[in-house]
Amino acid sequence: MQEVGKGLIESQPPAQAPSTLRSASWARRRWLLRVLGVLLLVGLLVVGYFGVTIGWAGWKTYQSAMRLRALIATTALDNPVALQDSLAQLSADYDQFTQVIEPILPLVEQMTFVPTYGQLAGSASELLTAGAQVFALTKASSDLFAPTLAELHTAQPNGATSDLLLQALAQQAETLPELAPQIDALRTTLATVDANAMPASLAPFMRAAPALLTLADVATQLGPQLPTLLGMDGPKTYLILVQNNHELRATGGFIAAIGRLTLEQGKLTELDFVDSYSIYRADGRYPPAPAAMQTYMNIPVLVMRDANWSPDLPTAARVAEALYKSDVGLDIDGIVTIDLHAVRRIFTALGEIQAPGFDTPITGENVEEQVVKLWERPAESDTAVGGETQEELGAWWLQRKEFIPRLAQAALSKVQSGDVDMLALASAVVDALDARAIQVWLDHPEAAAVLGAQGWDGALRPSPGSDFLAVVDTNMGYNKVDAAIERALDYQVSWLAGADQPAQVTLTLTYTHPVEAEDPGCDLTPRYGKSYADLIARCYFDYVRVYVPAGSKLIDVTGVASESIATQRGERKTQFFTGYFIMPPHSTHQVTFTYTLPSTLTPDQYRLVVQRQSGTQPLPLTVTINGDMTATTIADGVWEWSPP
Repeated sequence: MQEVGKGLIESQPPAQAPSTLRSASWARRRWLLRVLGVLLLVGLLVVGYFGVTIGWAGWKTYQSAMRLRALIATTALDNPVALQDSLAQLSADYDQFTQVIEPILPLVEQMTFVPTYGQLAGSASELLTAGAQVFALTKASSDLFAPTLAELHTAQPNGATSDLLLQALAQQAETLPELAPQIDALRTTLATVDANAMPASLAPFMRAAPALLTLADVATQLGPQLPTLLGMDGPKTYLILVQNNHELRATGGFIAAIGRLTLEQGKLTELDFVDSYSIYRADGRYPPAPAAMQTYMNIPVLVMRDANWSPDLPTAARVAEALYKSDVGLDIDGIVTIDLHAVRRIFTALGEIQAPGFDTPITGENVEEQVVKLWERPAESDTAVGGETQEELGAWWLQRKEFIPRLAQAALSKVQSGDVDMLALASAVVDALDARAIQVWLDHPEAAAVLGAQGWDGALRPSPGSDFLAVVDTNMGYNKVDAAIERALDYQVSWLAGADQPAQVTLTLTYTHPVEAEDPGCDLTPRYGKSYADLIARCYFDYVRVYVPAGSKLIDVTGVASESIATQRGERKTQFFTGYFIMPPHSTHQVTFTYTLPSTLTPDQYRLVVQRQSGTQPLPLTVTINGDMTATTIADGVWEWSPP
């Protein structure tokens, strides 16, 4: 038994000493550490390689950009070939940069958690694509203009840069539409990037980019017409109608001043403003004023300052064109309207401006206040318009005549100095055009069509096959109450008699006059009062027109004088209903129109286009279509509704 046990014991492997086990474990750890070290080294080498490669490519791109910038600032236009070469080098360096960074883009785009630059990293692919599209657009532009500039510079070595640019533009105008595809591609790419999430250094450009591209797109579409519009083949004269939207009229406000701007060979040769009351001839022959003006304002004939009766600017512009020709004897080639909303936007973008005749520097924050102050009649005078007031108000009329030209010249000088944030200015102009605070009508069918397609021509824009609504208020009270009036619309559409019957509309307009004041008797007599504020603290005398699709039938109107209710054929195949009411300060007034729509507007194909009146504040709107309610505020010119 002992022998057997001994054999069994001897057959088992001998136990390893603890020191031997520790040695094996340490060997495995050393092997693992070596592997990790190698991997770390490889990783560092890879990171280092990409870091150095990307850094070098980025540095080369930056250096090329700086050289191009210096060239543009000095002799670029005198040496178009050098400009093309510099652009080509920058484009090549940028292509190299995008190639070396492309392999790690998926990793970069996951780094949205990084403070400040996270969203930039998350949009890296889109931004790199946008950069490439910028270079493609720039190169295409350079290819169009550089050869022409080189030829012009050779032929006119002492020619002014601006003159050569205008000549090049005139020669290449027909080719400008070729740039449209690049502009559209860049706009599509940038639309996928949240500009507000970009770092502070990039955000302003990203926010301004859509406006810049919109202007560029319109310029390319206008390309063939630009030489004519700029007066390259003869002087072109445009009227600037300064509309005071505190006294609302159909196209945005009472025409307070009229400017005449002349372009010849692309240069501004005339910029002159006059008070609108001065465009009048005692021996002139004028057409009868619209019936409502005759009835409620006692105005017998239509003069230049009241030319914007139609809410369709192309229609009103033809009237203004004829009246101006009759009064002044000059033909015009277009009309631009601008109101106080636009003035505020533009001066905000321009920054602080010191203008002659103003006590303090003009800014976007105080420009409306300064305009009102200079528009204001002296407190010691409170007589009616006309008659014996001419001598009494001589100084005031002179002041009214001068302050708008001074403002315009100060703004123009600031732009010409180059000390302007052009990105902010471009955004301000496009915002004003979209909101119809600026409107442009051109007496040139092709150019007018381009502006119309953009919605910048101030036209009524009913859409075929859709419902349409445009509420147009006209202040008939010789006051500035619209500075205070608040508006809201409630629009309800229902097919009460069935889907195959005409829909019924109930439109409720709510007007609020928040000023705490009294205007005893709501006196309509033209009087200036003791201050501009006094002109605001008056009763509101409003003639309202509701533009709807042609074929609509009025059922009832409440909240207006019964004798003022009418239905008439409107501009651009519309119908409009009318009413007149008076409301005192510190009150709310409602007007309700009930009518049926054309039977062609059925529930399954219903669409709605609502057009906000130029010159008004953003418009609160509630729309209920067969019980489905939508609430919004219209800030731009047009709002559209379609089924979800």
